[in-house]
Amino acid sequence: MAKQYYLSNNGTHIGPYTHETVLKKIEAQEHQWTDYVYDENVGEWMMLLEHPEFAQKLAQKPSVRPSATPLPKAGFANALKDKEWFILKEGNNYGPFCQLELIQMLQEKTLFEYDYIWHAKLPAWKRVAEVEEFSSDKIRGMKDSKDVDVAEIFFRRRHARASYGASLIVHNNKTVFRGQALEISAGGAGVLIDTPNLQPGQSLFLHFQPGDGVPPFNAVCQIVSKQFVKDAANTSATVEPVKYGVKFTTLSQSARESIKNFTTKAA
Repeated sequence: MAKQYYLSNNGTHIGPYTHETVLKKIEAQEHQWTDYVYDENVGEWMMLLEHPEFAQKLAQKPSVRPSATPLPKAGFANALKDKEWFILKEGNNYGPFCQLELIQMLQEKTLFEYDYIWHAKLPAWKRVAEVEEFSSDKIRGMKDSKDVDVAEIFFRRRHARASYGASLIVHNNKTVFRGQALEISAGGAGVLIDTPNLQPGQSLFLHFQPGDGVPPFNAVCQIVSKQFVKDAANTSATVEPVKYGVKFTTLSQSARESIKNFTTKAA
């Protein structure tokens, strides 16, 4: 019997489908690479572009060399939906994707600010953080957009988030740091850490002390973003705190459930 998969889109679970059927639905644009698939062998939902069996197919798309060909002019929403963006991961080109899909990937932490992307108007592959279209000001403007299709992607998070206050002990296998949680979800957290020397892609061990009704818990994380902030409340600090976005890579089921319960109540 062929292996079966279930698909999820906007909270609806459908299937089961064979591997071939899922690919046909993507080709027909009934589903996107950013939709979720459930594989019983894996035991959890993950984005199609993250699933090894489907990501392999995506990586087989023809490589596209940078070109100086100008893009046709389009309206605001239409331009964001043009599938003209490519992602470079581990030597493979993935795409094309539209700008909105890349923004959704940034939210879902399947694309990071240190990953390389390319578009016909770029002279070469650039990191997401270096491309103006993905600057914090541009994304904030999209989030505040009155265009329904554009604004909607900011409400399709896989994990609900909530403000969360708890102190942290952070370890990177060399040094122990102290920190403070700012927000949390079952998939990761936003934290302040008293060092500017940690980098995206680096793994950390975090011990969250009790806070806001969530028991203490430990988590192995990967840094996915880094932002320098000014701590106006602590002008005497010798080191300005740095806000890091982290993705949980190892987290106990009991801790995950406690976080889900907390974020659901806070919503």
